[in-house]
Parts: sequence; C-alpha cells; structure tokens
Amino acid sequence: MEHRTQPAQADHGFGHHRPVGLPALLLALSAALPANGLGRVAGRLLGPVVRTMVPLLYGSIIDVTVDGTRRRLHVRDHADDRRVLALPRHTAAQARARMAAALPLDGVFVDVGAGTGLHTLAAARHLGPRGRVLAVEPNAATRDRLAVNLSLNTLAASVTLVEDAVGPACDGLVLAAGKRKPVAASSGWDAPPPALVRARPLLDLVRAAGLGRLDVLRLGMKAGADLAVISFLQAAPPALRPRLILADRCGARGWGTDLAATLALHGYRACGDTPDTLLFQGDAESDSGALWEPDDWSLVAS
Repeated sequence: MEHRTQPAQADHGFGHHRPVGLPALLLALSAALPANGLGRVAGRLLGPVVRTMVPLLYGSIIDVTVDGTRRRLHVRDHADDRRVLALPRHTAAQARARMAAALPLDGVFVDVGAGTGLHTLAAARHLGPRGRVLAVEPNAATRDRLAVNLSLNTLAASVTLVEDAVGPACDGLVLAAGKRKPVAASSGWDAPPPALVRARPLLDLVRAAGLGRLDVLRLGMKAGADLAVISFLQAAPPALRPRLILADRCGARGWGTDLAATLALHGYRACGDTPDTLLFQGDAESDSGALWEPDDWSLVAS
C-alpha cells in the first residue's frame, strides 16, 4: 500500500496551460453561468461548444480555477475533466455542497475512486489544519494527475493518496482501461495485464491510514461500490461509520444489490439525490441482520 502525503509537483506552474483569446472567452462564459435553473439551461447549449472548441483551438491540457481551487484538466482522455471544463460551477455542485455541510473543520473525508480530485480538492479546501482526506485512486496516471492538482493548491488539511483498489484482498488485480480512461479493475487473466494493482477492503485502508473517525465517505468507484460499502459497514466500529455517504450514480448500473435498502439495514436513510450522486445519512436505527459475506464479492473494484 502506498501512502503519499506530499503530492508530486507539476512540471509547470499554474497558468502555464491557461488559454487566451476565444478559448478563454468561452471558458469565462461557462464559469459565469449561475448554479440555478437558468444556468443549467444555458449550460446545455454552451457546454458542448466549450467541450469541443476549447480543446480544438487550444489543446488538451488546460488550467482552470473551480470554486477557488486550481485544477489542471486533461480534457482529451478524461470524461470528468471535460465536464468540469464545460460546466465548472455545475459539475457535482450540489453533492460538493452537501459534503462540505457534513464536514467539520477537523473532519475526515474518504474519497474512494478519487479520480483527478474534484471532491478531494473541495473537501481539502473546506477542512482546517486538523482535517484529514484519504484519496483512494488505483490508476497510476489518474493518481499522478490528482497529485499535481493537489500541488497547485495551498491546502491546510492533510491529504493522503492511496494506490490500492478497494475490494476483497487480492495482490494481482488487472486495472482495465476504458476507451477514455481506466474505469475499473478486474481479476481476469485472459489478456496480458496492462497494469496490476493490489486490492484491499476499505476498512483495512482506513485503519492503515490511522483514521480514528470518518465523517463523509464518497464512493466514486465505477463498479463494486455497493459491495465495498456493505462489507465496510459490517466490520467498522461505530467511530468509523460515516455520517454521510455519497454514491456516484455512474456506477449504479454495476451494482448487484439494492443499495438503498441494504444501507437502511445499517441505519442509513436516503437524504437526497443530485444529477450525479445519491446521498445517504446515517441517523436511523440499525438492523443489519442479513449480512453479506466476502464470498459474495465479485472481483471488481475501482
């Protein structure tokens, strides 16, 4: 397991990849769209133009500021970065606001499938010097981009990067590469592995990081998020049960369980949803009688 608290440095300072001229104007227009219904309507028209024209006129690596955080976007091969480029104030904005509301200044945020850091950066910017962020991202290229984004910002909170995938313990998981970016890990061996990663249960990663509590847990995994969180809640002590769980909608197609019903057994109730995220609050009475065993896991993780 790799724990890295000092992020890698960017090759160039922030602003080196900042567009000028027409691309800059398009970015300014998209950034100015209000985070309301009118802004969303305008975004449906402007977003595709920005996603297409800015990379075409400028290039694939672009420096932007989103809600006070600096980000280096790689828009040709990363779908999340393209969404941030086109609609920076709308991308997961409601989920990020709910996350911040549930995090005290000395809180703990765990981001599983952190990607290039949209939620990790938002949490780290919100937290104070005693705050902790654990960002789990098994894909090396994506994790390096996350590390660069962290290095571009001055953050009071301590951010730890973890290179393992979340899943049943396995020392040779093949990281599958999608058309645009690696999206999942698989235990299949029928093709030469492009990249091997280790998988560990989430509770093992949390304990290895020395976390004594957990306030908000985000599941950004593209597959296996339901089984990861169920296994975690079965074994976690009360102090490590998060107050708020955010589950990325894009992974829901791969769930093998009714996540809302199963979380209800563990004392969580649905407390809202956004276009990209399902939210569950842990304030209900737990009745986890029928539990999953590790053998129920499919060997899929992210």
